[in-house]
Amino acid sequence: MIGILALILFILILAVGGDRGAVSIMALTGNIAVLSLAVVLLAGGHSPLVITLLAGCVISYITLIKQNGKNVKTKAAFLAAAIVMLVLLFAIYGVIWDSKSGGLNEIQAMQEDVMYYYNVDVHINMLHIAVCICLLSTLGAVLDTALSITSSVYEVAVHKKDLSRRELYHSGLQIGKEIIGTTINTLLFAYLGESMLLFAYLKTGKFTIETIVNSKFLFQDVAVMLFGGIACLLAVPAASLCIAHFIRSKERISLAGEKQNKNQ
Repeated sequence: MIGILALILFILILAVGGDRGAVSIMALTGNIAVLSLAVVLLAGGHSPLVITLLAGCVISYITLIKQNGKNVKTKAAFLAAAIVMLVLLFAIYGVIWDSKSGGLNEIQAMQEDVMYYYNVDVHINMLHIAVCICLLSTLGAVLDTALSITSSVYEVAVHKKDLSRRELYHSGLQIGKEIIGTTINTLLFAYLGESMLLFAYLKTGKFTIETIVNSKFLFQDVAVMLFGGIACLLAVPAASLCIAHFIRSKERISLAGEKQNKNQ
């Protein structure tokens, strides 16, 4: 059934996207390969944080530049995503380390298949794994938001060439105000959708509000959702600043080149 659903997805991507759809499929395949390699390296005992940072850089490169081409928009989006993820790395690490929320949560730990069929002594720092999960979970939303901002500001700059760097930056902020609401809603409903069965289980088990609020399973899911929202909010000014700088720097370089050619 998974193969059938994947085949339907690929057919629809090709039918709707055409050549760009084929490029999207290749980019998706490359990202899956990168994630698979990252899992193998993590299981081999390599540093989770180093592997995650390298995997994030490669995934960002594939998603932005290989899929959409090397241009001002994708380079600005790549830089903005790198800045946001670097800032979030320290924030996520601090929160995860202070809350001690790594490893299996209460629901996962009491499942029979974990107790009888799996070896939980894997010699991997679960706090680092939790940090990596948060980073990779927020990466997709950050890339999407950053590219949306840079593409929109670039189109504004094309049609209004007299705008200053500050005006382009404020245009990006205004565009961000328009799209950030739907982005946050997407993250919220993605979390609620995959957690409906868990909430039903908690209701059936008659867990108290105090137990749920102070539980690890609630914190792990909510932390990913909240960090995703924070990352998208940070991506708006970061992407606006990067694309405004890139556009005006490119124009300044072009003008300098034209002036040099005339002098020659």
